[in-house]
Amino acid sequence: MNIFHKVLSVLAKLTANCISASAIKFTVDGVRYSVNDDNTTVTVAGYPSGSKPTGDLTIPESVTYGGISYPVTSIGDEAFDECSSLTSVTIGNSVTSIGKGAFNGCSGLTSVTIPNSVTSIGDGAFRGCSGLTSVTIGNSVTEIGSGAFEGCSGLASVIIGNSVTSIGGWAFSGCSGLTNVTIPNSVTSIGGWAFEGCSGLASVIIGNSVTSIGGWAFSGCSGLTNVTIPNSVTSIGGWAFYGCSGLTSIKVESANSVYDSRENCNAIIETATNTLISGCKNTIIPNSVTSIGDGAFRDCSGLTSVNIPNSVTLIGSSAFEGCTSLTSVTIPNSVTSIGKGAFYECSSLTSVNIPNSVTEIGDEAFYECCGLTSVNIPNSVTSIGDRAFYECSGLTSVNIPNSVTSIGDGAFYECSGLTSVVWNVKN
Repeated sequence: MNIFHKVLSVLAKLTANCISASAIKFTVDGVRYSVNDDNTTVTVAGYPSGSKPTGDLTIPESVTYGGISYPVTSIGDEAFDECSSLTSVTIGNSVTSIGKGAFNGCSGLTSVTIPNSVTSIGDGAFRGCSGLTSVTIGNSVTEIGSGAFEGCSGLASVIIGNSVTSIGGWAFSGCSGLTNVTIPNSVTSIGGWAFEGCSGLASVIIGNSVTSIGGWAFSGCSGLTNVTIPNSVTSIGGWAFYGCSGLTSIKVESANSVYDSRENCNAIIETATNTLISGCKNTIIPNSVTSIGDGAFRDCSGLTSVNIPNSVTLIGSSAFEGCTSLTSVTIPNSVTSIGKGAFYECSSLTSVNIPNSVTEIGDEAFYECCGLTSVNIPNSVTSIGDRAFYECSGLTSVNIPNSVTSIGDGAFYECSGLTSVVWNVKN
């Protein structure tokens, strides 16, 4: 009897018993398989109950059941979830997709061979494989799913194939062992949080086809010292380089139509709106910038001084939060609003002159600026936000002008050195 007749025989039996072919599941060499809807191929479904595989695992190109040979085309969702005793996996060349969470939590896995036949790696496919040290993603893969290698803290090397077009959110988040990454020219998008927390990442090369870098994409990459934004990039999400404390240079290629790093300026400037959206040490803000965006220089611990030009009207929320080395800042008369937490925990800041143009000091604007010994609040200010000067223990006196009609809760709470407060309240 040939294979065709064997298939017909199996189908006839299934039909007689009202069972679909795709419901067939069988075990070969300790691995469970499920026949696909096409009745000719199978998916790796996992393993029999109570018998998690250990050691080295090989996913073959084909398996035989009931006298029929089935090509293995996919590894199903969560097939080997939490198989922590697996040490290596070799995937046959017939497999085209690795499902969501397929090897999630396989913490003992040290090596995996992904063949060129694989075109997709699902969300969280290797999440939490902390023992994995290196990965080569074949040239047929087009998409690296969200969280695909998230938490692979031992991953020291990754080679991304030239066919990959997108890197999903959180794809390599928490891969603290990664030291360098080359994103090939085929990639058009880097998802949010894609490399978040890769603290060992010292070098990243962004391919010249990338058009978007998601929010928080490289946040917490404290070992990163310089970045070049290619001409192709037209969108950079908020906080993209948040917490990159070692970053000393961000260069934007000269022909970029949206962003510009300007002469002697290491910050990223969005020319379409003239908004500073991310920054680093030793930054000169050009005169064309009209606002400093939320979190623009957050946690730039090496920043010692900032001269804000007269073109700026707004200092955004958390703009200089955590700039612990910042000792002086010049706020020009053009600024009308100081956002929430703008100078939060700038512990080295000793004095601030708030110009007559400012009408509002936001909540927590100078929260825990314990080095602040003097502050000038002008007659233009009408409100002082909640906890605006919370724990400014170095302040000894404050003169609040009669223009102020509202002082928020805890505005001067725990200002232990404050001995004199004068508030010229309007009658």
